[in-house]
Amino acid sequence: MQKQHYFTKAVALILMLMAALAQAQSDPRQVVVDAVERMTARIDADREQLKADPEQARELVREELVDLVDFKRITRMVMGDYFGPSSKEQKYRFLDVFKNSLINTYASGITLYEGQQINTLPMQDEDLRGDYARVRMEIQTNTGKTIPIFYTLYSRNDQWKVINVYVNGLDLADTFKSQFAQGMEQYGNMDQVIDNWTADAKIDTGLDDEEEGEAGGEGNKAAADA
Repeated sequence: MQKQHYFTKAVALILMLMAALAQAQSDPRQVVVDAVERMTARIDADREQLKADPEQARELVREELVDLVDFKRITRMVMGDYFGPSSKEQKYRFLDVFKNSLINTYASGITLYEGQQINTLPMQDEDLRGDYARVRMEIQTNTGKTIPIFYTLYSRNDQWKVINVYVNGLDLADTFKSQFAQGMEQYGNMDQVIDNWTADAKIDTGLDDEEEGEAGGEGNKAAADA
C-alpha cells in the first residue's frame, strides 16, 4: 500500500507537470520550463479549494491534459496487439475509459506538490529527432532523493504532445500495456478488460524511502521512442 501511495504521488506530480505544455514552441525544453512555473503557481494559489473540492481538481486536470496528451496514440500503444482485432466501438470506449481513469485517479494528487525542487535538464543532441523530443527532468524528494523523469513528446501541426513518460527508468506506457495484456489473459474478453480497467498500476518508482539504492534508470531507453 505504501509503494502504491508513492506511485500515485509520483504520477500525480508528473501529470501536473505535463499539464501546461499545450502551447507549441520550437524548443520543447522551454515548453516544460514554462509549464512548471505556471502550474506550480496555479496549484499554490488554489491549493485549499482543490483539496476541498475533488470535482474542481478533476476539472483542472481534465482541461489541462485533454489538449496536451495524445491519448489516441497512447491508447493504441497500451492495447498493443489487441488494438487491431478490436472493434471501432471498443477502441473508442477504451480511449474514453483510459483517459478518465487517469484523470480520476490522479486529480487528487495535484496538491501533493509542496515545493519540491524540479530541474529541467539541458537538451542534448539525441533528445531531438525530427518530430520527436525527449525532455529530461529531475525531481528532488523531501528526503533528498533525485528521481529522473523523461517525457517523450511528438510534434504534430506545430503542437507538442506527450506520448509517453519514464519514471525512474520505468516505461509507463509499457507498464499499462502489460496490464492490458494481463487483463486479456484473466478475462479472455476485451469488453470485460475495458469494464474493469483502472489506472492504479502498482509500480515501484524508487520513491519509497525504505528502498535502498540510487534513483537511476534506463535513461537511454527513453530515446528509443524517438
